[in-house]
Amino acid sequence: MPELPEVETLCRQLNTILPGEEIRAVAVLDSRLGELPPLAGKRIMSVNRQGKWLQFGMNDGLTVDLHLRMTGRLLWQRGDLPIPRYARLVVTVGGGRLILIDPRRFALFTVLPDERRQALLPDPLEGLSTRRLRKIAEKRRMPVKSFLMDQRFIAGIGNIYACEILARAAVDPRRPAESLTGAEWRKIAEAARVVLQRAVACRGTTVSDWRDLFGVSGSNQEHLEVYSRTGQLCNRCGGRIERLTMAGRGTWLCSSCQK
Repeated sequence: MPELPEVETLCRQLNTILPGEEIRAVAVLDSRLGELPPLAGKRIMSVNRQGKWLQFGMNDGLTVDLHLRMTGRLLWQRGDLPIPRYARLVVTVGGGRLILIDPRRFALFTVLPDERRQALLPDPLEGLSTRRLRKIAEKRRMPVKSFLMDQRFIAGIGNIYACEILARAAVDPRRPAESLTGAEWRKIAEAARVVLQRAVACRGTTVSDWRDLFGVSGSNQEHLEVYSRTGQLCNRCGGRIERLTMAGRGTWLCSSCQK
């Protein structure tokens, strides 16, 4: 599933191409996306990210929101190339076309007026406030990993990066969020900054089918400390990496150094 670093990668790449481009045509190839308002003739003025959402600002004040969900990705094409398999949407502009590829058909493409937009959540790529984290976590008995992944509290962290952040901070993912000390939240905030910034610099983590805007795999999988490393040695203490299931999701940790 594309998480914050993958979506941020797309956002940065799209910003080198789309601002100022006029939409010439929009082809919806999957009725499951629903009906979209007329977009042809509008000009894309900005591309931003909020959590795992991409937001395309138009010259008439509308904002188009895209969430890639489980298997969605974007591909930029120039020239007369064939439409890839599993394409659901094609947006043609002057310089080429942007294609939404989504084998499991879960991606969302919507237009929302400003009054229906949610308030901004803490964005871990921009830095998390230790005080705010501790305040939000007060009296929440859910595991700290579930807390980090809950999009009601923090924007953009998914399974891979929750595991990696807690490993770097040496915190057991099963601990209740309310049990963490201020010092431990500081470690988590710092770990989130380091882990996510490195992942963005690597253009994301490719453990299955993730590709960037130009069809290139990310390289952050080369830096993973615990995720999908069952039975391998911990780089910090030499203990064995374990896999367990939390809320139906695979979770990796080193119980020797994550307390």
